[in-house]
Amino acid sequence: MKTITASELAGSPRTPGGTRLFSGLYLNELLVRLLHRQDPHPALFLAYGNALNALKEEGVVDEVLRQFEFKLLQELGFGFDLAIDGITGQAISTDAWYRYDDEYGLVQEENTTTTGRPVFPGSDLLVMSSGDFGEPVKGTAKRLLRQALALHLGGKPLKSRDLFRRV
Repeated sequence: MKTITASELAGSPRTPGGTRLFSGLYLNELLVRLLHRQDPHPALFLAYGNALNALKEEGVVDEVLRQFEFKLLQELGFGFDLAIDGITGQAISTDAWYRYDDEYGLVQEENTTTTGRPVFPGSDLLVMSSGDFGEPVKGTAKRLLRQALALHLGGKPLKSRDLFRRV
C-alpha cells in the first residue's frame, strides 16, 4: 500500500466552472475507463491539462473535447489518419464518403444508402486532418470520435454523458 506524505501544487487549479465542469468530468471518465493504473502517458496528461485550461477559457467546448478524444485514441495506439484511406492508402477525396473501420480506420464507402453504417464526408475529414474540429465539422467530428471511442469503452455508457443530459 502506498502512502502520500507530502505534495506540492503543480500550478494553478485547473477546474473549469459552470457547465464546463461536466466536460471536465467527461475527460476524467475517459481517462479512468481507458487507461490502466500507473500507466504513464506524459503526452496524454499534457493534452489533458491543456484541455482543462482551455475549458476554463471562453472557447468552444466541443472543439476542445474532440481534440482531446483524438489525442487519446492516438496515445493509446488506436489512432487513425484523417487524410488517408486505411485500406487503399489513397488520400481522402473531398467528394467521397468514408466509414470508420476499427481495424483500418477510415475506409471509402461506395454505397452510402444501403449499408446502414454511419458515413462521413471526405471534405469534413480533410478539415479535421488539419486539427480543426470546430465549425463547420463539429457534428461529423463528434459522431466519428464517439464511434471510435465506443469500441474501446466496451459498450458501457459514460456516466458523465448521462449527467450532462439531465442538466
